Amino acid sequence: MKKISIIGGITADIEGTPYNRLIHGDSNPGKITLSYGGVGRNITENLARMGANVGFVSVAGDDFPGRGALRELKELGVNVEHVKLLPEENTAVYMSILNIVGDMELALCNMDVLERISNTFIDEVAEDIGDSAIIGIDTNLTAETLADTADKLSGIPLFLDPVSVTKAERAKNIIGRFHTIKPNRMEAEVLSGIRITSEEELEKAGQWFLSEGVERVFISLGAGGVYFTDRTDSGILRPKPVKVVSATGAGDAFSAAVLYGFVQGLSVKETALYGMAAAAVTLESKTSVNSMMSQEKLKAYLSE
Repeated sequence: MKKISIIGGITADIEGTPYNRLIHGDSNPGKITLSYGGVGRNITENLARMGANVGFVSVAGDDFPGRGALRELKELGVNVEHVKLLPEENTAVYMSILNIVGDMELALCNMDVLERISNTFIDEVAEDIGDSAIIGIDTNLTAETLADTADKLSGIPLFLDPVSVTKAERAKNIIGRFHTIKPNRMEAEVLSGIRITSEEELEKAGQWFLSEGVERVFISLGAGGVYFTDRTDSGILRPKPVKVVSATGAGDAFSAAVLYGFVQGLSVKETALYGMAAAAVTLESKTSVNSMMSQEKLKAYLSE
């Protein structure tokens, strides 16, 4: 199978849920969970579970969560030779404390290590990943490194997941260098400078991206589905009802499906349908990647 490479972030996600009302300034009994996240890492895990030939490029601390995240991906068959564990750094961590009704009360994050995905690091791996059919990139890279990476890998189709509204700004000036992009509505507004409040404005933004040089555009609309376009087809797909356990990671699963659809030669609409199926499978799971993700699960969803 054609090779897919992903360049992006690894995080350790720590979440605390109290058994009773939170008392500030005190130790609160509750449940604490640790899981692995990061947009790039989540896309990579989803691809591995879909059966793709995938390699991951990233950095993490040489610590308990970093080694654990690396081991988990390796066991799934991911090529992790270009994941660096740095002894002098801590793995990126997002730590949140919820209140008794499940809303976030407080959060703390440390993403400093991801800035070590530098121009020099990309230089070191560029030749090895140069035979990829497509390379997915998330905006955990700095704006400078994103631009440098797009230059170095310009002969290969590049896919962009903007990660967040704030981080989407990093790719704004180089958006035309990406073959395929998958922003949500707010990220698309930042990248295009077009306010999107209607289907007409959605189409206008899609056409703007194509005019900049992007070949395929998928704009996720949350519960409203997804808008897709290329130079031959466009439309909006609405989701069918699904029991939502958690929305976390659904966008990452969609991105993984877009990359998989590319190497399988699917049309833009077929790819969007595949992405919707992957997102729906993830919505059924409490974790950011559904451990039940598989080709069989996706085909069953699509057949319905």
